[in-house]
Amino acid sequence: MAYSERTQAFVNLYAGIGVLEKYLEIDESARELAKQHNVAIRFLVKDGPDGVVDIKDGACKVYPYDEESKANIVLYFDSCKKFNRLVAGEDVMPIPLKGLFKVLKLMAKPDQWFNVLTGNMADLMRKTEFADEAEKKLSVTLAFYAMTLGAVALGNVDPIAQHAMRATVDGEVALGIRDVAYSTILKSGGKDGKFTAILAKSEKPRAIMEFADIDTAGGVINGTLDAMTAVSTGRLETKGHMLMLDNFNKLAAILPKYLS
Repeated sequence: MAYSERTQAFVNLYAGIGVLEKYLEIDESARELAKQHNVAIRFLVKDGPDGVVDIKDGACKVYPYDEESKANIVLYFDSCKKFNRLVAGEDVMPIPLKGLFKVLKLMAKPDQWFNVLTGNMADLMRKTEFADEAEKKLSVTLAFYAMTLGAVALGNVDPIAQHAMRATVDGEVALGIRDVAYSTILKSGGKDGKFTAILAKSEKPRAIMEFADIDTAGGVINGTLDAMTAVSTGRLETKGHMLMLDNFNKLAAILPKYLS
């Protein structure tokens, strides 16, 4: 499958940055840093995503921009590639359409708070060796939520991944790490509908995929454990509408190309 800068931009905004919602909820040090800064940043990318990262009182929401959205910083990128380079940590300066001086305090230097916050989160999710079990749990949990958000972004945007989305019946796919983390992918609108990510436990799932523990989830997500092996050994439970799960697995197979 060909790589798409446009798909990458959507995954970067709604999954790579979008997982900040859970990072601030779970990690106390990250939440304390964010509490010092209330800001709503609109990332406007030409031919790409247009969304808001809203940080307030130590919590974060990331959502598509609409006419009712409020942002005190607006950053314009003239290409998806430029936005992707920024997210990758390269020295890229977007065009500030609003809040120039706030932008300079936000991300002009690597040691400024937003760069530190997102950088720490990215480093944590990329780790393969951990200081202790608590760090491993946090890393895998964030990767789990990023997987949910990334699969939704792919299914809604990527031309090839949309085949799996269109073939998925309406309803909820429940994802989980047993007794640790839960999320839901909602398909609505029929063949021409869309996916929505809900970072909470499904109330009425049509299909369920649940990892037995952190080690199983981490292994399957990072590719060191085959999902079929996990199923056959009882470490990954799948039940319900199997075609829905099959289509989700097709999205999950594409995701490592964009979320790494």
